[in-house]
Amino acid sequence: MLKVLLIGVLATVSIFGISRLEFFDNFERSTLDLRFKLSASPAEADSSIILVLLDGRSMDQLPWPVPRQLYSDVLGLLQDWGASVVAFDILFDLPSVYSVSEDSIFGTLASGGNTTFVMAMLQREGSEIPENAVLDVSMNSSELDSAWFCTPPTQMIARGASILGSTSDRQDPDGVFRSIRLLTSTPHGIAPSLPVAIAWLALGRPDISVSENTFTIGNIALSTSGNCRLQLRFHGTAGTYTSVPLADLTAALNARAMGQPCPVDTTIFNDAVVLIGYAAPALYDLKPTPYSPQCPGVEVIATAVDNILNDNYIKMYPLWVSFLAALIVSLLSAIFLSAVKHIPLGTVLAALPTLLLLLVSLFLFRNGIWLETVFPASSGILTILAGGIYLFSSENRRKQEIRNAFSQYLSPDVVSQVTEHPETLVLGGDKRYMTSFFSDIRGFTGFSEKLTPEDLVSLLNRYLTIMTDIILETGGTVDKFEGDAIIAFWGAPLPLEDHAVRACSAALRCHEAHVEMNQQLMLEGYPEIFTRIGLSTGDMVVGNMGSSKRFDYTAIGSTVNLGSRLEGANKVYDTSIMVPEDTFKNAQNQFVFRELDTIRVVGQQIPVKVYELKCRRDEITDELETLLREYSSALDLYRKGDFRAAAEKFSSEGDPTSMIMAQRCRQMIEEYADDPDKWDGVFNLSSK
Repeated sequence: MLKVLLIGVLATVSIFGISRLEFFDNFERSTLDLRFKLSASPAEADSSIILVLLDGRSMDQLPWPVPRQLYSDVLGLLQDWGASVVAFDILFDLPSVYSVSEDSIFGTLASGGNTTFVMAMLQREGSEIPENAVLDVSMNSSELDSAWFCTPPTQMIARGASILGSTSDRQDPDGVFRSIRLLTSTPHGIAPSLPVAIAWLALGRPDISVSENTFTIGNIALSTSGNCRLQLRFHGTAGTYTSVPLADLTAALNARAMGQPCPVDTTIFNDAVVLIGYAAPALYDLKPTPYSPQCPGVEVIATAVDNILNDNYIKMYPLWVSFLAALIVSLLSAIFLSAVKHIPLGTVLAALPTLLLLLVSLFLFRNGIWLETVFPASSGILTILAGGIYLFSSENRRKQEIRNAFSQYLSPDVVSQVTEHPETLVLGGDKRYMTSFFSDIRGFTGFSEKLTPEDLVSLLNRYLTIMTDIILETGGTVDKFEGDAIIAFWGAPLPLEDHAVRACSAALRCHEAHVEMNQQLMLEGYPEIFTRIGLSTGDMVVGNMGSSKRFDYTAIGSTVNLGSRLEGANKVYDTSIMVPEDTFKNAQNQFVFRELDTIRVVGQQIPVKVYELKCRRDEITDELETLLREYSSALDLYRKGDFRAAAEKFSSEGDPTSMIMAQRCRQMIEEYADDPDKWDGVFNLSSK
C-alpha cells in the first residue's frame, strides 16, 4: 500500500506542475460552464433589476438611429415611475444626427436623478478621463488594470451623468465572459466599471476600498481575483432578468400623450435599477456566457450589478485548497485501490473519491463557491491509472509464482482459485465446515462388461465431463476420479456459506443431465446410466495431503467418509441421492427432502438420520406431498417398534423405498418378537 500511496503523492505533484498551463485552465472553465448549467436558478435573479432592450421588434418600429429625444423621454418616464437608478449601456460618443439640442436636453434630464452612462477605456489615443468618471477609492493594492484614455459620451450628455462607468472588458481565452473588471487605474484616479457605478448609485454612494483580494463597497465585501476581477454568478440563460422592449416604453409615451391607459406595468419600475441597452443581433452587442452563446451585453452588466448588490457571486478557493483537495483525492484513491484484492473492484472503488469531489464541487458551486476540479480529478485519475498498472503487474508476478509452485500437484481449477485468493489456502490442511460429494454408477461392473474397452472409455469420459462441468459450475472442487466414481466438495479452497445448497443443486442437476444423456445413449445403442450420490455436511480437513514429492489437494475426515457410506446406502433404500441431517438443515429451505431412516453406517458408531433429496421447493407436487406425509407417519410407527402397523402403512404407499421398508418391518416382527426392548430405532448397515 505504501508504494501506491507514494504513486498518489507523485501523481498530485506531477499534475500540479502541468495544471497551470493554459489548456488545463480552458478545461477547468468548461467544467465551470457545466456546473452553471447544472445549477441554473433563474428564481435567484434580482427582480428589482429591469432591462429596457432595443431588440429586433423595437428596431422595426423605431427610427434608426434612435433619436436622443426618445431616450430623454424614456428617461423622464422612468424617473416618473420611481426608478432608483437608470444606466445606459449605449455609447453616445457622437453628437445627435437630428439636433444638437437633443444632447443638451438629454444631459440636463439625466442630471435630475441617479443616471449613469457607459464609456470605453483605451490604452492610447483617445479623450482624457472626465472628472465624473473617477471615484475616491481607498487603495491598499496596486493590482489594477490601467487605461490612459477613454471614449466618453458627448460632453453635453456626460456632464449630466452622476457617474460614468467603463465597460471595456476582456473575455476568457475561450471567448466566454465569466468575470468582469471592477476598477481601472487612470492618470486622474480610479474609474469604476459600469456595474460598480450602478451599484454605487443604488447603495447611496458609499465609500469604496480595495485591499489585497477584497473589494469593499459600503458594507459589502467581495472576494476578487487578480486585478480586481469579480467572478460572475449567472442565474440562467439570456432572458433571466425582467425585460421590456424599448418600443413598449415608446407606446407608453404615446398613451400618456393621448390620455390612454398605459400598456406597460409601471409598478415593476418603482425603486428599480433600470439598464437600457442593445439586444438586437444587428447591433453586435451579444456576448457568449456559460449559459448562452449569444447573450445581450447589457444582461451581463445586469448580472454583475445583481452579484454586487446581493453579495451573490462566485467565490474562488485559493490554490492551496486545490492542491490539498488533489492530494486527498489521490491518497484516498490509492487506499481504495490497494485495499481491495480484486483489482477491477478496487479500480471502481478508487474512482469514488473523484466522483465525490465532483459532487462536492457541484454542491459548493450551488452555494457560490468555485472549487477547482480538473486538477484534483486528474490527480485521482492518474493515481488510479498508475497505481492500477503497478498493482496489475505485481499481481501477475504473484500469480505466476503461485502457478509455478502449485501446478505440479493441484488441478487447474483449484490452481486458478488459489491464484486469485492465495490467502485462503493453508498448507498442510485447514479445518473447514463443508459439504462433500460422492457419486457412483449403479451396476458399473455389469455395465462395463457389455462394452468394448474403447466404447467404455469414450462413454465414461462423456459421463464424467457432464458431471464435472455441473460440479464446477456450482462452485465445487473435483477432488479425484476413481474409475466411474467422482469425489468432490464445496467450501474449499474458497469458503462458501451456501455449500450445502450448491451441493444439493449439483446433485439434482446431475440427475437431470442423465435423463438427457440416457435418451442419446439409447439412440446410440448404449445401456442407460443411473448414478447414486451421497452428500455429507460437517467439519473436515482440506489441504495438501501426500508425500514430500507428491501432493494432492483433498479433504479427509469422518464427514467425508460418511458421504461415501451414504452413496452406498442408496442401494439399501433404492434411492438416488442421500444426505445426512446436517446437509438437510442447511438446504431444507430450498429443497424438498424425505426423511428415510436413522442408520449406523459401517465404521461409525454414532447413528445418523438420513434423508432422500427429492426436488427443488418450487417443483413439489400434490402427489409428492402426500407420499412424504404418509411415509413420515409410517416412519413414526416404525421407530416406536409397531412394525405390524408400520408395514401396513408402508405397503399402502407403493413406491420402491416404502416397499423395502414394509418388507423390513415384516422381518422385524419376528426378529424382535421375543425382546421388543432391544429395538433402539437405529438400523445397522452391514456393508459399505
